[in-house]
Amino acid sequence: MKGKKTSITEPAKIILKVLKKQNITDASFGIIVSVKNRKDHVNSVKITELSGCHLITTTGKMYKQEIRIYDNVSPEVITDVLKKGLNESFRIL
Repeated sequence: MKGKKTSITEPAKIILKVLKKQNITDASFGIIVSVKNRKDHVNSVKITELSGCHLITTTGKMYKQEIRIYDNVSPEVITDVLKKGLNESFRIL
């Protein structure tokens, strides 16, 4: 896993744990960005595809963080794994 010196938010830790159970381990995470004026308490997860990686953006009530997945899996597999592994405190967009 890359980005070991960067701190990680709790929602991103949970997502990485769910992905690790399915042997999706080649991941890195970005910086933590503050979110202003968000009143929704449910953590949002958005999955997009970039060239060379899959980008998972987690947005909580106060912070946002990006996780990049470099494993050779399809976005549908990542979406299915997250839908099965995450509880109702997460919303997948």
